[in-house]
Amino acid sequence: MVTRIFLEDRLEPGEVFALPRGEDHHLRRVLRARSGERFEAVDAVGRLFMAELREGASAEAVELLNEAGVEERAEVWLYQAVPKGKRMDLLVEKATEVGVAGITPLVCERSVVRPGGNKVERWRRIAESAARQALRLRVPEVREPVVFREAVREVRERGVLLHNSPGLDPLEERARGAVALLVGPEGGWSANEIEEALRCGLSLAQLGPFRLRSETAGVVAVARVRAMLENGTVTEDERSHR
Repeated sequence: MVTRIFLEDRLEPGEVFALPRGEDHHLRRVLRARSGERFEAVDAVGRLFMAELREGASAEAVELLNEAGVEERAEVWLYQAVPKGKRMDLLVEKATEVGVAGITPLVCERSVVRPGGNKVERWRRIAESAARQALRLRVPEVREPVVFREAVREVRERGVLLHNSPGLDPLEERARGAVALLVGPEGGWSANEIEEALRCGLSLAQLGPFRLRSETAGVVAVARVRAMLENGTVTEDERSHR
């Protein structure tokens, strides 16, 4: 059996730990695992262990497989205007698979969808499932929705607002270090929002000549910046500048 679970506590090699209720159910009921079978466990600081199932709702961290820190070298946050229907579900899943650090649902002037109810909890469950499938060392944080003005004041100079206006620089030329990407709704950004973004120090960039759906743009943007950072296009000095 090869599966991966995520824990809220720090582990040490040889430590016997209690399985969270949801993970115990997943291992024993869904995967029908038995005592003595092994699986992968990621602790609270992102270290990967080989673990062995014990009697009851417990397991032992039998071997440290690798230390934390790999994913943080290319940290990319996505501030995403929520698209219609269930497209946000797909976006959360795919952005998690390509390595997003966190997702903040964005409410803009031209937003059609105003997220509420249990949607955020569903997106968090989707992110955890996708992180497990993708063998990630962390589950991306899915935050509560924020309005555009709060978002741009939060990200400031590390923010890049994606826009399809001709003449803008490509995304890779504007993304630096731990970057926050802002993707707008189907109706695009308003003039007031672009002005507010520039006033707060954000950069404007484009993804190319084609007009992408909002959810497609979010996934493509995350993947492109992750690839750039992982390939060393950004220097270590730029990467450490927040």
